Amino acid sequence: MNLKTLKTLLIDGDGVLWRGQEPIPGLARFFDVLNDREINWGLLTNNATRTLDKHAAKLTAFGIETLEEQVFSSASVTAAYLSETIEPGDALYVIGEEGLLETLAAAGFKVLTGEEEPANNVAAVIGSIDRKVTYDKLSVAARLIRRGAPFIGTNPDRTFPTPEGLYPGAGTILAAITAASDREPKIIGKPEATIFEAAMRHFNAEKSTTAMLGDRLETDILGGRRAGIGTIVVLSGVATVRQIEESEFQPDLIFDSIAELADELNHSE
Repeated sequence: MNLKTLKTLLIDGDGVLWRGQEPIPGLARFFDVLNDREINWGLLTNNATRTLDKHAAKLTAFGIETLEEQVFSSASVTAAYLSETIEPGDALYVIGEEGLLETLAAAGFKVLTGEEEPANNVAAVIGSIDRKVTYDKLSVAARLIRRGAPFIGTNPDRTFPTPEGLYPGAGTILAAITAASDREPKIIGKPEATIFEAAMRHFNAEKSTTAMLGDRLETDILGGRRAGIGTIVVLSGVATVRQIEESEFQPDLIFDSIAELADELNHSE
């Protein structure tokens, strides 16, 4: 890929722009460079714990004015996918957190949670990160799936970066449900095409002038390659040099952080 011709940049959040509640050093300058170069950008995140307005508010709180329309999350894209595949008002059994629950409810679905098996029939079981997950929730999900309910996963991230290190992510929950149900989920977020296609439609982006910037090989980079766009990895989150060297799919460009990428973008004018 060629940074000189870059017109649209799809950017992951955790590990790229921030880590936990702290912005990555160089954040403001990075976005100044994008604005100066008139590069369209969107936040493409597998984080399903927040609604779009809260994702936008987090970046805005770091001093980067962000509109909801610039954010594409695994929760919002899951809701859009379900709106096209099942009936409005159908019941869903969901293992997830507030952002996912609110997003699905806002899309018109009846959201069922908890440790008791629903009396209603459910149109699908949705799995995501749930930091209050219990054995009983996993049991309910597995039983419903074994009886035929489709199994949908917001995203496959096994971990997510924090200042204290890597914590278990949605992929950990999905792995437990898969083990108990003998069914693999249909994944909606990165690295699958749905979330990339939604963002690129919004920006009227062409593949040849679009890139994905992320910190995780198996979601950001693999997804970008599948989408046919450029791929850039930063080493401020999950990916390490050794992992990249051993990976079967390689990013087009590697930088230590967004600060180094900003320097390169400046030099590529």
